[in-house]
Amino acid sequence: MESVPVYRFWQFGTTVRYLQDVQADYGVHGNGNVLANINAMFTRLEELKLRVTIRAAHELQAFQAELKALPHDAKITLAQAQRLNRIIHALRQTLEAELKGINAYTISAKRLDVEKLTNDVASLFAPDVFASLTPIAQFDLIEAARCIAFERPTAAAFHLMRATEEVLRGYYCHYVRRDRISPLLWYPMVQALQQHRKAKSNDTLHRQLDNIRVSFRNPTQHPDKVYDIHEVQDLFGLCVDSINRMRRLCNGEG
Repeated sequence: MESVPVYRFWQFGTTVRYLQDVQADYGVHGNGNVLANINAMFTRLEELKLRVTIRAAHELQAFQAELKALPHDAKITLAQAQRLNRIIHALRQTLEAELKGINAYTISAKRLDVEKLTNDVASLFAPDVFASLTPIAQFDLIEAARCIAFERPTAAAFHLMRATEEVLRGYYCHYVRRDRISPLLWYPMVQALQQHRKAKSNDTLHRQLDNIRVSFRNPTQHPDKVYDIHEVQDLFGLCVDSINRMRRLCNGEG
């Protein structure tokens, strides 16, 4: 996945239009002049992976090479301007035909901030919490956030359950001191925590974790469970709250 600013597409269009309208006495070298715009056009073609147009641009490449050899203070002649206009006009037909086969998608607004979902998941947690998580928990939370942003809610729920269970294992081991290599299951862990001398005071958290297990984790395992985008955003908030609580307690802040 790559984030591409819309401005880049607008800039590409202005570059093509500039080259199509070049006239005699335009400067060859320097910022904003003819050669710089030709270079920018090839850069944009590569960035957008417009392979057909790149292959069709052999005349423009030859013209580019000729301009590079000109003196620093050179100006476009009338013949060069007319030649460039013709090249761009012909190339534009190929460009437009290729662009018709490419779709761009925009991310619709969510209750959760889309920029944070796609690029800054850590900011959706309490300070320093995300950085304290294991790599697998971080991976699943990043994936869950992106699935919400791109409206794949059921996939997001799977990742949220995996991440919450991973953090639960760390929370369980903090109190019970059991080897993390041993298979640890959600229900037995919550049961043990509810009965543990030091952990049982966190009963509100334990009830919340058991509610996640019964209401979300178990149903998510069944193929007939499908989440909508609003339900999974609610679940995201519930899991974030639980993870924040568990990490604070593990850090001795509870």
